[in-house]
Amino acid sequence: MLKFTMIALMVWIVSTGPHALAEPIMPASQRFITRETADVPDFQRHVIPLLGKLGCNSAACHGSFQGQGGFRLSLFGFDFSADHLALHARSLDHSDQRVNLDVPPQSLIVSKPTEQADHEGGQLFEPGSWHHHLLLRWIESGGLGTKPADPGPAPESESAYGHSVGATHQVLIDLHYEPTEIQFEAPGDGRSLRIVAQWDDGTYEDVTCLTRFRSNDDSVVRVDADGVATAVGPGDTHIIAFYDNGVAAIPVVHPYGTPDEWHIESNPQGVDRFVNAKLRQVGLVPSKPCTDAEFLRRVSIDMTGTLPTPEEVTLFLQDASEDKRNRKVDELLQRPTYAAWWANKLCDFTGCNPKSISSLLEVAREEGYVKASQWYDWIYDRVARNEPYDRLAAGMMLADLAGQDDGMPLFWKRQSLQEPKDTAMSVAHAFLGIQLQCAECHKHPFDRWSQADFNQFAQFFDSITKSKRRAEVSDHMELRLLRSERIQLQPGDDPRQPIMEWMRRPDNPWFARAFVNRVWASYFHRGIVDPPDQFTPANPPSNPPLLDWLAGGFIDSGYDMKWLHRQIATSDAYQRSWRPNATNRNDRRNFSRSIPRRVPAEVVYDAMKQATAATEDQTEVRADLRRRTIGHLSMRMAGTHAMKVFGKPDRSINCDCERVNEPTLLQAIFTQNDPLVRMRIADSGWLFEVERLEDGDVSLNPNRLARQVWLRTVGRHPRTSELDRATAHLASTSSITEGLADLMWAMLNTKEFLLNH
Repeated sequence: MLKFTMIALMVWIVSTGPHALAEPIMPASQRFITRETADVPDFQRHVIPLLGKLGCNSAACHGSFQGQGGFRLSLFGFDFSADHLALHARSLDHSDQRVNLDVPPQSLIVSKPTEQADHEGGQLFEPGSWHHHLLLRWIESGGLGTKPADPGPAPESESAYGHSVGATHQVLIDLHYEPTEIQFEAPGDGRSLRIVAQWDDGTYEDVTCLTRFRSNDDSVVRVDADGVATAVGPGDTHIIAFYDNGVAAIPVVHPYGTPDEWHIESNPQGVDRFVNAKLRQVGLVPSKPCTDAEFLRRVSIDMTGTLPTPEEVTLFLQDASEDKRNRKVDELLQRPTYAAWWANKLCDFTGCNPKSISSLLEVAREEGYVKASQWYDWIYDRVARNEPYDRLAAGMMLADLAGQDDGMPLFWKRQSLQEPKDTAMSVAHAFLGIQLQCAECHKHPFDRWSQADFNQFAQFFDSITKSKRRAEVSDHMELRLLRSERIQLQPGDDPRQPIMEWMRRPDNPWFARAFVNRVWASYFHRGIVDPPDQFTPANPPSNPPLLDWLAGGFIDSGYDMKWLHRQIATSDAYQRSWRPNATNRNDRRNFSRSIPRRVPAEVVYDAMKQATAATEDQTEVRADLRRRTIGHLSMRMAGTHAMKVFGKPDRSINCDCERVNEPTLLQAIFTQNDPLVRMRIADSGWLFEVERLEDGDVSLNPNRLARQVWLRTVGRHPRTSELDRATAHLASTSSITEGLADLMWAMLNTKEFLLNH
């Protein structure tokens, strides 16, 4: 076995190519396979990872808030000092020691997991196993721990129990893995992973046996505790490896097949170059282009939050020019409704909540609505004139709190930001697309963030959160900015300035990518990183080159938001049909087809009004943003029954998940029975028109009127079978107006109306 391990390590070294790693230290599973070894385990590198691998510091065991059996470890094991103290403490009933330096085999941390003593968790490893030997050797060598990196005033050499703490906290530089990508050919195929840790002292160690593994999609690949991956079904995903503070994502591809034909350009440009390359790799044939009617309705909703008018649909379908889709995209980008809808979305991301702006958190008062509208208007004006996104963000980030500049200080004055930690989480979510909540209490389980990282970031916002009047530090401070660099702050400095400068840097890993990804998710119902606000090493992008290209192009364009919208909306990927083919029916992450998605709450509400409006009001009902839910009514409508049913967020939490776009039974009940829907039909200006004509004995064309229902609701002409059924129904009712009301109600309840497809 030892010979096999050495050969494998040599293969590892050779396979790394010209940038070969130094020869890794053999894995603990080999070094401690026998009891007679001179090697001494390291607390941080071996003991704590082993406890994590065994699940001892998980939330279901000793890592829970209350611990288990009087023994508590830090959750996911990154508070080395606390864990060392806990291990050296006596058991709850003082009957025995968890670490017995005098008689190591009697230590509870080896007798319980081997079930030589009662253990609720059962047997975790066999007596005489390498796990057993590792823990015994650590105890025999003195049970040394790890000092914190900045020990402060605490004793440097002795713990509270009189035991030497040991080496200073070590920094994991990187986790290297082999293979760099797994390619499966058939279900049941297996591959073994190897993980090598690179430390700041220049050493490398094979830590596969101490690494925790997880599959991001068990329907594609399973992975066992030893890092052996087994193919399950076709698709692509990642296996995630966790060790110390490192997270590695190993790509896994199990092609759906080898498509014989691709009915696409062999050398596409822009977005499609990267999407198509991934589709080829995964063995997916993309769906054919969507119809013109589907495209017009889709892009109108996604880009402007508005249904196209019946006249617009008719003219677009009659246009035979090849570039009409690109011209329509350019036209939509000039409309006020584009600025209105995307201002609404930016209000979502940044937390424009009337309740929070009011002096009372529970109830939105008029003061809150007024200020929220000012916030919305401020963003709307900048989106309308296509102000670069980085300048828009800077206008919020660096706003003068006294309102003496052109910025938006309300972002900082929200009553929900009661502590610096609240502000830190809000900034991270709004502008970086990352979640820091977990790190407030413990090391983030799927990310690099520790409590120390969180606390240092929160300190940037101490003065601005507590005073809500000034943004300047009173003392000299040195803070590390989310593991990127150390920032020196002098008295009087605005701590937001270095954060904004860092975000604007082209090499910032989140700022541009977070916005690009959110815009992409709005068009595709799924982000390249999904969920869109969870940029973590354990949640890698489904198409990294695509995200890199879009983010790089966005930066190079000068953060031009319209450039980004145009790149996405004019792509073949965006314009594909929702209709699947034999290869892509189960694809949800590679953009091989359009995925039908529920129309957002504000758009549904407005669309019912647009569909039933009088002919002469078709333009006005869309253009009057004061009466649009995607516009100013967005503030007033938040929290109402209609908005809650269709998932409009209150903007009260830092999570993109607050907006729910999934269909529910309650939505079906609402569209079928709610007084609002009945009122829309009963007060329909268009039906009043028809009724007046009918009362005046004007000859009406049932065929043409039925077509209007389809054009108004789903943006297309009815099929022959649909038209025949509709006209038959009109002929069976006491009046054409009554029949049209029935048809309108029926179409407002169809999936086709409620979904963007």
